[in-house]
Amino acid sequence: MKFHIARLSFVSSAQKILQKPEFEGTHIELAEKLLVENEWYTPKKRGFVGLYFGDFISDMDGKLLAARLAKRKGKEVKITKIDERKKGFRDRIDESYPYVYLLWDRDEQAILVEKDVSIFPDYEVLFRSIENHLNNLLKRYELRVSVTPLTEKMNFWRFIQAYRYLYEVNFKLYMPNFFGNTQKELKELLDAVKEDYNATEFSNQISNTDGRLNIQENDPKTNAALEWIMKGGGVWSIKGKKKGGKRRVKITSTKNARTVDTSVEIENYTADEVATIVSSLKREYSIKSGREENNVEIENK
Repeated sequence: MKFHIARLSFVSSAQKILQKPEFEGTHIELAEKLLVENEWYTPKKRGFVGLYFGDFISDMDGKLLAARLAKRKGKEVKITKIDERKKGFRDRIDESYPYVYLLWDRDEQAILVEKDVSIFPDYEVLFRSIENHLNNLLKRYELRVSVTPLTEKMNFWRFIQAYRYLYEVNFKLYMPNFFGNTQKELKELLDAVKEDYNATEFSNQISNTDGRLNIQENDPKTNAALEWIMKGGGVWSIKGKKKGGKRRVKITSTKNARTVDTSVEIENYTADEVATIVSSLKREYSIKSGREENNVEIENK
């Protein structure tokens, strides 16, 4: 099975609510509760896809493990039934809802979404829709969440090297509540920006109108931003043009999400099967080792 992985990062919303409901638990636990209680998502504008979350699985402690995820609008299919009274066949039109599996890792604040382009051809839109759904639910709790796919650093450098002309490089970094003291200097910068300006994200853009940007692979600032983004703490974008190209092209990290493979298949859709898959893939996205090395605690208020 193939999966895309995304990190959930929570920040306080700038919009204040007169009567904010109380919740005794962490942000990720609140997101779990709201998702289970609100299985339908209907987008209010273009650029999103309607979703249905169902067949939730939790462990013995009530920790969410997985769900089946389908498009809200099903596909019409013709089903042939036997009509015993008329001693013949009868066609009936019904709706089919093909689905993918969504695995939920509370400890790492990550989701793993099965890759099936026949159901969700654009996973950037899918993650954006999941994010919008959760933000609609979290709004009254004065919270926001970013759902950011994990990427490969090598993809960034591959595109940098592919363009003859580089016009713009942008790093958008979120203020995650999860990375603790990982990359301490960068986190301190983001914490200061958040405190001073009540910001939920920080953008660092460099540009050259002639397309002569010079981005070196050993640049420490660039690599620090890429490390943050790789973990799901932001996105990068590049505007460039290849030699002989007629127009500029914009590439974003969200369109180049990592895909990971596991030989474990879901056959009976049990908690044990889900736990086995998550365990086999956790090394691909876990920042636990970084937390242990830096004596870091998750800021999951």
